[in-house]
Amino acid sequence: MSEERVAYTGSLDMATIPEAVALVEQAARSHQEICLDLAGLAFIDSTGVRGLIVLKRKLAEDGRKLCFDGFRPEILEILDILGVRELLLGD
Repeated sequence: MSEERVAYTGSLDMATIPEAVALVEQAARSHQEICLDLAGLAFIDSTGVRGLIVLKRKLAEDGRKLCFDGFRPEILEILDILGVRELLLGD
């Protein structure tokens, strides 16, 4: 099982996090490592951040790895303000 790269664009909020979770979970069915490319992510709120954290932990519990790539600077700033950048981007 190799790494699967999954791109997600648009917004991550209460309305859209289920779609992003389903996309990653589908990839996790056949891959040990998933890299979620968020270069096209224009907006994230606290629900979206929480969803990414929960998803990363859930996959880790199943022995899988979720990494993130392509965060735009303004999204990274939000992660810094919330104090979760290292949690999401660290190993």
